[in-house]
Amino acid sequence: MDLNAVPLSLDEFNRFKLGDEKVFKKIFDFYRPLMYHKVRRVCSSELDVEEVMQEIFVQLFLKRNSIPSAEAIFPFLFLVAKRTAITLFRKELSRQKYQVSQLAEWDELSDELERTIAHKDLDRMLKTIVSCLPPQQKLVFHKSKIEEMSYSEISEEIGISKNTVRNHLVAACQFVRLKLDGLLLILFLIKNIF
Repeated sequence: MDLNAVPLSLDEFNRFKLGDEKVFKKIFDFYRPLMYHKVRRVCSSELDVEEVMQEIFVQLFLKRNSIPSAEAIFPFLFLVAKRTAITLFRKELSRQKYQVSQLAEWDELSDELERTIAHKDLDRMLKTIVSCLPPQQKLVFHKSKIEEMSYSEISEEIGISKNTVRNHLVAACQFVRLKLDGLLLILFLIKNIF
């Protein structure tokens, strides 16, 4: 018998698929310690562990009809746990990045860093980044941000729809912002290391 498979009869498994609470509790009681142990190894806090545990069993209940057999319960739980833990990890990284950026804004080092980077250097970096854009995005970005043209004016001048202008501009701005954030982070790290 597979140690990862809850001992369910076919009747119990069918009742589980129908939403029987007693059978669900049996599954929960069987898998909770095993999943807790696995999740605890990858999550940094007890709060995160509990969040993942709650999510995996909620998903088990909600998606019970898509589970083909009792033997498929553990792989399902494992997959949901893995995905949920990865999502939490990404959220934590984003939160930390946000905190770092907020601290940098208010921190005296941030002011010093801004004074260190001359306007000319920043302008050169921006031009280098913009030069890496695809031709259409580069054109739309230039007309919007440098020439300060409206979507309608750009649309008429280069012969594309306003929605396409907007889409190009959004993509170009995201690319530029991402590259600038990366450069500023590198400069911040260099400043703090040396």
